[in-house]
Amino acid sequence: MNRLPPSLREKQRYLCFKIHSETPVELGDVVNAVWDSALGFLGSKGCSEADFWIIGNKFDEDTQKGVMRVNTARESDLRAALALINELGGEKGFLEVKKVSGTITSLEE
Repeated sequence: MNRLPPSLREKQRYLCFKIHSETPVELGDVVNAVWDSALGFLGSKGCSEADFWIIGNKFDEDTQKGVMRVNTARESDLRAALALINELGGEKGFLEVKKVSGTITSLEE
């Protein structure tokens, strides 16, 4: 099966985020918190339109920084859902979006 040409694909943005918590948080806890918040705020249809994904190999448990991908049309909605997170893995904490970019490599600079 052939892939869609770039002109027909949905545009994506990458969000670099930092976790602020008293104790280190694992990737699974971050994924659960983001999904719970997004489903509560956006609903099932909004989550499917946002097409967000936390990139697992870009999450650093030492610095508590990570990268997620989101559709450009729903970026502001997902950022609002991320702002509603106040608990990660049973501990109080929140996510802060540090930088937004069109490519992953420019986030790492």
